[in-house]
Formats: sequence, C-alpha cells, structure tokens
Amino acid sequence: YIDDNFTLTAKDETFSKGLFGLHVHQSSVRFQDVNMTKFIDTDEKEIKNKSFETGDLTGWKTIKGNAFTNDHVTDATANWSGLFEQKGKYHLWGFSDKQDGDNATGELHSSYFKLSGSGEINLLMGGGNDPTNRYVSLVRASDDKELIRQANRKFADEKYQRYVWDASKYIGDVLYVKAVDQAVGGWGHINLDDINVFNTEKMPEKIDSVAKEPEEVKQRESGELSDWNTVSGEWVESTHGSNGGIWECPTLLELPVDGDSTKKKWVLQVSINDGAAAGGSGMQYFVGDFDGKTFKNENPPEEVLWTDYGADFYAAVDWSGVEGDNGEKYWLGWMSNWQYANNTPTTTWRSSMSIPRKIELTNTAKGLRLKQIPVSIDSIRNKQEKKVLKNLMVVENKNLLSGIQENKYEIMAEFDVSNTDAQEFGFQIQKEGSENTKVSYNVNKQRLFVDRTNSGSFDFGEDVKGKHSASMLPKDGKVKLHMFVDQSSVEVFGNDGTEVITDQLFPTLSSNKIRLYSKGGAVKLNSLKMYPLKSIWNKSPVETNLSGWKSISGLWADTINGKQGRSKEDSFTLSSENAKNFIYGAKIKVLDDPVSNSTGAGALVFRSDEQANNAYAANVDVLNNQVKLIAFRDGIGKDLIIYNDGGKLDLKTNTDYRLKVTAEGEHIQVYLNDKLVIDAVDHTFSEGYAGLNAWNSTSLFNDVKFETVD
Repeated sequence: YIDDNFTLTAKDETFSKGLFGLHVHQSSVRFQDVNMTKFIDTDEKEIKNKSFETGDLTGWKTIKGNAFTNDHVTDATANWSGLFEQKGKYHLWGFSDKQDGDNATGELHSSYFKLSGSGEINLLMGGGNDPTNRYVSLVRASDDKELIRQANRKFADEKYQRYVWDASKYIGDVLYVKAVDQAVGGWGHINLDDINVFNTEKMPEKIDSVAKEPEEVKQRESGELSDWNTVSGEWVESTHGSNGGIWECPTLLELPVDGDSTKKKWVLQVSINDGAAAGGSGMQYFVGDFDGKTFKNENPPEEVLWTDYGADFYAAVDWSGVEGDNGEKYWLGWMSNWQYANNTPTTTWRSSMSIPRKIELTNTAKGLRLKQIPVSIDSIRNKQEKKVLKNLMVVENKNLLSGIQENKYEIMAEFDVSNTDAQEFGFQIQKEGSENTKVSYNVNKQRLFVDRTNSGSFDFGEDVKGKHSASMLPKDGKVKLHMFVDQSSVEVFGNDGTEVITDQLFPTLSSNKIRLYSKGGAVKLNSLKMYPLKSIWNKSPVETNLSGWKSISGLWADTINGKQGRSKEDSFTLSSENAKNFIYGAKIKVLDDPVSNSTGAGALVFRSDEQANNAYAANVDVLNNQVKLIAFRDGIGKDLIIYNDGGKLDLKTNTDYRLKVTAEGEHIQVYLNDKLVIDAVDHTFSEGYAGLNAWNSTSLFNDVKFETVD
C-alpha cells in the first residue's frame, strides 16, 4: 500500500521471520513515523457473551483492576433507584460490595470481531457519566487505537439507556469493545448489557452524536520501533532535543547574554506534550544562530535543555514589542499539564498563568543557558508583616519560621553551603501534619527540587513524577532560592533564575504552615525575606443582596458571569439570610459544560437548615425539561410539583431564566420568566436559610435578590 492505496501483492516463502529495518539505494532518504502494528484476523461477527448470559465474564478479558469481575455479573432486576431494565437475565453491574463498591477501578476487553453488516453498533449502558474516567469505546485490534468513545450522557441513575454508533467506516476491520472505569467516589462505576456489533438492518436515522472519535494521546506511541543498528551506509538522527511528544507553540527570539545588548544569541523555544522533564507537558529550548531562514542548534542533537523542570509551565510565548533596557524579553506560561488539566479539583477556571518573567541568556559552566527572572510584585507585598532573618543556623530540630500561617507569600533566601554537614535543606510549605510540599536543595547531588508527593489528595497520575528536580551548582559557595507560593501553586527560581521549577499544588485549606528545615546537619542561612502577599481579587462581581455565603457541598465560586455551582450530584451554598415569608428571585443559566460533560438543573433553595439536609428547592431542570418544587428531607429530594407546560416547555442550556419564589406561610408560588408555573400549599418547612443548588451541572446565578415579607 502507498498512501493507503493498494499497490502490490505477492506470495513468497523464502523467509518466515526476522528483524525490521530500512534500506536506501543511491539516495538520501528521510524516514519518519516508522511503526509496526499487530496482525490480528478473525471471521467472528459478534463478540462472545455479548449480554453476559453465561452469568460470568466468559469471553471477556479483565486487563487490570477489580472494577470488572465475575462478582459484577448479576441477575438483579432492581437497585436503590429503581429497575435496571436490562435485556435478558444477566447484565454487568459496575457496583459490587465485594469489590470496593464505587472505588473499584479497572479495564475490560471483549473478544475480537470483524465488523460487517451495516456497521451499526448498539449497546445498553447505565451508571455514572464521566467521559474521561468512565466510558465504553470501540478499539482497533491492530494498534489498540480508540475509534469511538462513549460515556453515559443519558444518565438516569442505574437504569440502562440504549446507545447507537455509526461505525460503518470501519467495516472489515478487526475490532474489540473496551470498558474503562478509572473513577472513584459517587457513581464511580458503569453498567453494560446487550452489546450488538453485527446488524444487517438499515442504519438508524438517530445516531448518538455524543459518540465521537477521541483525540489521539498515547495511541500514537503504539508499535514504536527502537534499538536501531547501522548495518551499512550512514544513518543519523535528523531531529534534535526531546521528541517524546507533539511539538507546538514555537517561538524564536533573540536574547542578550548576561545583560549585554551587544552580545546576542537566538533561542528557539518549543512546547512538548508529552515526555517533558517532569512528565507530560513542558517546554524545551535550543540556543544557536538564525540567518532569517534557517535556525542552527549549537548544541549536540541529543542534548535537551529544559525551560522549566516542573510539571506546570507550558506554551509560554513572549510579548511582542516589550523589551528590557538591554533587549531582554518578557513572557508567562500556562500553569498546568495536559496529563491532568481537565481533572484538577478547581472551580471557576482550571489552572492559571505563571508570574511574568524577564528572560535572557547567561554563561554557565555548561554553556549558554536560559535565565528567567520574575517581575517585581512589590505592589501586593504586605510589608507590615514582612519577616527578615540574617546570619542564623538552620538546624534539624528548630524551625525558624514556626508560628507563621500563610498560603500566599514570596520568599528570597540565601544559604552558605561552602562548609556544611547538611545533606538537604529547604522549606516545607502548605504544611499541616504530614501534608506538605518540599522546596529544597540536595547538597550531595547538587540538585534543586520540589517534592509534591505529600501535597494533598489529588492524584496527578502515574505519568507525572512526584518529585521534580534540576541540577544546580552552588555559586561562590552559595545557593539562592526565590519562590512564590499561592494557594494552589509554587514557582521556584534557583540561583537568580538559572534553574526554575513550577508546580501546581492542591493542599487542604488548613495546610498553611511553613517549616525551614535541614537534614543530616546544620546549614547557615545568610539572609531571608518573607512577604505575605495580598490578593489581587476585589469585590465579588455577583449581583446579590444576600451575604454570608457558605459552600455546603460541590464546587462554588464567584465569577464575572455570576455565582457558579458545579457538581455531578446535588451541591448547595447557603447565605446567612433566615426568613419565613419572602420574595426570592435570580437569573439562572444551566451551562452545556464540555468540562463536566453534564447538563442538569439550577435551583433557588429556601427555608433550609444549616446543612441543606432539610429544605425546599425550586429549580430549572434543563435535563428533564421541567420546573420543579422539591422538598429535601434528611438529604433526599422528593418532587412535590412538576411543571412542563403539557410537554411544550422548551428549556435550553446556556440561556438565562428568571426564576422567582414567593412564600407566605404554607403558600408557595414559583414564577418562570414572570409567569406563574407552580402554585402549591405545603407545610413541611416554615422557616430557614436562603441558598442555591446546582444538580448534575455547572450553573450560573446572578441578580440574586431576596426580600422578606411581613
């Protein structure tokens, strides 16, 4: 095949096995994307045990974990939320008390089949909705590439929903079905039944549009050939630096050397995803010459120069037309990593940008290297609470920074290592008990490092290291550390910015202590300045006359678009307003959220107890196209009245709806866009707090107004 076009066929028995290689004849040829794949063939049209009617996983293969075992094949017809409505007697229920319940994870593969018929594939799925961590996919057997990925977008508790895929473009390919469960916690499982891969009827008109081809990530590495040996001729690597992943966001700039505008060199910066210094995303650079057409690297092709040795500095590009006095450039980078960027435990946004940095080149013992100097943030330093230390010994059993509790600060410290017995010294930041992040220096190995192994409960993934380090030689017997600590990040500049480590952290809110430590001996602290930093955020942009907001569950934040709530289940935030009779209104917008991949409801909460276990809620339910009055009793919600305008209601995502509730005694009225839609009498709750609720969605609330009525 040439460019996927059939060209030649032959039958020959001369050789039956051997090595792979490349050959050129009277030419110079470049080879790229050299891969081999598995040859798998079968005449099977269906997968084995497609409905689990053997009562076990016969025909299926558990690849890893304990989320898919024989204990998960059941003949149960009902669950805590209703009927499964499975096909046949048995089905695969992803929840099992014998296998860690929702905390079980794993991967399951079907038998191979050759797709034929119309190319239609349909299946039943139930359980949690999470396209990143819980899904079923169609996979090509030859290279294990995912072709279609499907999460349970039709989430209806445990109940099965039918999904239909158009896989006709893969007719003739040998495929298999893969089930993945990497989720823990509530709804951390999926259910499967009746998987039909051979269909001869005409393709249905209604195909699940949510079924899509996933972006290639790790699949591109499948079948990579290595360990090449030259047999004859001249064979050389034609690429430079690290090639572990995709190169993107290049920037080519000319920088001064050690502040001398008359001495400049060109630098080519490249972002790489994956395979960076800490794992996953990162940046590398090359130093050399540029003649207007061609950049020439002055270092050996195999030498890799990392811009930042942390896991969270990516896609930095310099400002155009903004330079220092000697031609230095300025830039900032995205403070995240594609290995976990979509899963960080944050709300309003995911990650942030680094502090702006001035960049130039500097001469080192290893040659010209990049130097990054953070810009001054003097305007947000809290100078009244500045901490200054001079000429003190850091010993093992004494913390010179004890008693300080901060989670936003800047530290500049210089240590004398010319005559020290210490093996390691530095800071434990965002500390409480055993939880901490180390920003330290290993004296024997002469390495600066950040260790976030114990920085919190968030799992950064097995592909990203827990400890990130860079070689850093002492300068005149001294080691300098300049670091910026925020609630969820640390940026470390070693020896005036010659080595830099940038990392996100997700500690618990109570982890706000700091410890200056040494290990194996004492080290002299020449100087230290610590400035607590003021927040750059001002008054909340949310329009509301309520105050004293307290998040009870889920993720809540004030954004320029309103108060935002996010949760796969019910989430609540309550104000300090406590009333019996009132008029309560807000604009509610339920988003079509590509991050959480869910669409549910936003609600006004009223007459609530302090934990929102017992309360009323009036919601705009976009998922079910309804407006509801709900009563929560002991944390369980029950629909009291449902309005759908006789099936004519047409609620949409990303649309503002004005919801208003009036309550006087037992009389409760709900208005949608000033139209009375619910008129109820209920005596369950007579008084309580006002708040907001988001269910299975990311929802925005603005113009939140509350008025008590005598």
